[in-house]
Amino acid sequence: MATLKNLQPGQVLYTEVRRRRGHTALRETATFRVTVVSVDMEARRVLASWNGNPPKSFRETDVKRWLVKPRWREDTP
Repeated sequence: MATLKNLQPGQVLYTEVRRRRGHTALRETATFRVTVVSVDMEARRVLASWNGNPPKSFRETDVKRWLVKPRWREDTP
């Protein structure tokens, strides 16, 4: 899990989201990249780009859920 004091601009983190797979009862875990743009320690907020979208502000409680390492490996097909 990520902590606010250890974040640096340009760092890449990951989020995992559980979601339904189509119109079935099956569920999947989707992993998305979060790129840190800036860190404001006074306001306890992070400006970050989630999944390549325009940057937006995230609170410290959101940052605590982010993963430093993905649970999957990028070299796996």
